Amino acid sequence: MVFNSCRMSELTCPQTQPGGITMEANKSGKSKPAFHILTPENLNKLHESSLQILAKTGVTVDCKEAIKLLDNAGIDVSDPKHVKIPMPYVEKALETVPDSITLYTREGDPCLYLDLEHTYFGAIPDCPDILDPYSHNRRPCYVDDTAALARLIDYLPNIDWIFTAGWGHGLPGDLSDKVSLVQAVLNTSKPAGSCVNDLPSLEAMIEICAVIAGGIQALKEKPFFYCTVEPVTPLVQGKDAVEKSLLCAELGIPNVIYSMPMAGATSPATFAGTLAVCNAEFLSHLVMVQLKNPGAPVIYGSMPNVMDMKTSIYPYGAPELNLLVACLTELAHHYKLPMWGTAGCTDAKVIGAQAGMELMYECLISMLSGADFVHDTGLMDHATMISPELIVLMDETIAATKILLGGIEVSDKTLALDLVDKVGPGGSFIAEDHTLEHFRSFWVPSIADRTRLTPDMVPESARHSEDLLNKKTIHIMETHKPKSLPEDTVQEIRRIEESWFKGMNLPYEYPKK
Repeated sequence: MVFNSCRMSELTCPQTQPGGITMEANKSGKSKPAFHILTPENLNKLHESSLQILAKTGVTVDCKEAIKLLDNAGIDVSDPKHVKIPMPYVEKALETVPDSITLYTREGDPCLYLDLEHTYFGAIPDCPDILDPYSHNRRPCYVDDTAALARLIDYLPNIDWIFTAGWGHGLPGDLSDKVSLVQAVLNTSKPAGSCVNDLPSLEAMIEICAVIAGGIQALKEKPFFYCTVEPVTPLVQGKDAVEKSLLCAELGIPNVIYSMPMAGATSPATFAGTLAVCNAEFLSHLVMVQLKNPGAPVIYGSMPNVMDMKTSIYPYGAPELNLLVACLTELAHHYKLPMWGTAGCTDAKVIGAQAGMELMYECLISMLSGADFVHDTGLMDHATMISPELIVLMDETIAATKILLGGIEVSDKTLALDLVDKVGPGGSFIAEDHTLEHFRSFWVPSIADRTRLTPDMVPESARHSEDLLNKKTIHIMETHKPKSLPEDTVQEIRRIEESWFKGMNLPYEYPKK
């Protein structure tokens, strides 16, 4: 099975060698850089290798409904530990899965177009711990923190969606994931998704979102909620993940399928081998989803990485993670599928040089490679802590990167040759109407200090970007008020949420700091 070798939409891809940056024209006619790592031959080799894994090695399928679907389709499921999927089933799944997905706001307005032409960034409002912007200390993350961070995310113009990780200090895990989603949908209009504990949690989340949308059919037609599921590397399709995917497929809920292989631990230490394994995991999961409901919306997702051999951690700031995700972005786009990217996260424990360095190259390669739906903004210390300030820092990093990669329009108007001739050698453009018309397009940072340190000032009087970042973060958290849902909708959400607490014999109250 050979795929078109270029992710381009309007031009013929000029790439012939891996690891190159080329100039492409976007729809506005501007030239902009694009990053290519793999050759067409590399991409086809990876695809064929994944097909060989599926046909020869197979995958474990730990879901009775999925086994029945595969069996009815003619796939041998006599050994559920090694279900082997022939190539034609993969081809069929790739033919029926949609090549684009539109996500909507909570109010039903289209806002995110996952069509291989845009890059959107999402942030996380919860984690086991939070780096408190007031005390600068690490402490447990409570439900009130999740609500506050959701409001922060709602405000930031370059953070396009929210993704709850399901943490809430003092709550059981199979309750906190649902409560986190409630905080998200109450405090931002932006599309929301979640790490979902199990099938009952997913059913409860869909019920909440259907209340907001005006029914399950309305949610299907204008989805603002998406689900995420994780195959287990190597090559295991677990019960919880598959059950959630099959429900999403049945209801037409967008679904991200992503595994997290660690090279040298759960996948081969060679990057090509790791890519082949995680692609096989995605494709086998896709087959089951499309057998359940041909045309079910799916987002390609995987986070292949290395294992840090000194600490055994999964390093979120590793350049290898970004390299491998960029490779899979190219492969996903060859399949004509949107890609779930990763950026805005760091292994640092404080806001400083390491965090800034890791955010910048993550953001840059995500946009250069064309990842569509980029998640994990705000995570610190190997995804064990969330930072409001890191989310704000990433918002500004995205804004700067958009300028860097936005391209340049070269036309008679922008060349301004008549103005150059009028001003002439040695002249000044500062008082010209042309300057007044155009200078406001220059990007102005809000947390990077450009003030001048004059000779009469001591170095200690210089403003530190960390201080500007902290003040901006606190100001937003204390002043921004998101658009409210109708009161009767909020009351119904609270009624459903209260039933979750009662079902676990818990008082209907959130643990306090």
